[in-house]
Amino acid sequence: MKRLVLAFLAFCAPALAAPEIAFSFDDLPVHGPLPPGMTRVDIARQMIAGLKAAKMPPAYGLINAASIGTEPESAAVLNLWRAAGNPLGNHTWSHPNLANLTVAAYEAEIVRNEAVLSELAGNTDWHWFRYPFLSEGETPDKRAEIRGFLASRGYKIAPATMMFGDWLYSEPYARCVAKKEKASIVRMEKLYLAAAEAHIRYYRALSQAANGRDIPYVLLLHIGSFEAHMLPRLIALYKAKGFQFVTIDRAESDPYYQAFTDPRLPAPPIDLETAVEAKGLAKPESPPSYTAELAAMCQ
Repeated sequence: MKRLVLAFLAFCAPALAAPEIAFSFDDLPVHGPLPPGMTRVDIARQMIAGLKAAKMPPAYGLINAASIGTEPESAAVLNLWRAAGNPLGNHTWSHPNLANLTVAAYEAEIVRNEAVLSELAGNTDWHWFRYPFLSEGETPDKRAEIRGFLASRGYKIAPATMMFGDWLYSEPYARCVAKKEKASIVRMEKLYLAAAEAHIRYYRALSQAANGRDIPYVLLLHIGSFEAHMLPRLIALYKAKGFQFVTIDRAESDPYYQAFTDPRLPAPPIDLETAVEAKGLAKPESPPSYTAELAAMCQ
């Protein structure tokens, strides 16, 4: 009888909502060095195939169109991305850090990207903007000026609320492929997944501290060779951790993001870490860093 009661209570208990996450990809069409024998189109096809195989929702690719000038063949990446049903957004023309430019120069970077976006976007909304390096300027006044400019052009800001340094793997991967150091690549694979898992715990702990709940997270990734190589295993990791996959539009419709996405509103704390600090709370322990080990690989 006791077992029947417990089973009934478990059946009737409300299920905890699964955490949600939106995948997003920066630096289309070019990110990081190419391993020998690989092209930008190869990377895009591999990444798109990984998203399709996992039945992922449409994922924004944030573009720096200046890359087309330096690698003309990379233009096909944007066409492939769109043909697969994935939308595009603005990541500035050449990926500068706002802290290193005047407001006028940075605004020109945003506008210069728009011709490519409007040509390729079709009926999708390309008015999503992400700051390169997630840098919103070195002063509150500068941050406010750029937010006002973005508002005047109808943009929503696309902050990232989960990341794990995926960009750190691109250069060592290219070196290790060139030197055919398979053991090093296996080690990189383990570090990549370990970093992703550690940062899941870290950002969820930050969100619980700042908001008392899981927000829908936006994961920052890049369209690099190692990211494409690892994408199926990365998706599997998030599935194993109970995440439901959503679009940026769905994730950032959450009230947490309102002041981020709408640049007409007063600027919020930069990220979850600063939100926790603003409340006078202690941050959770930082995840381990593999930067030095990766930098030394296959040298």
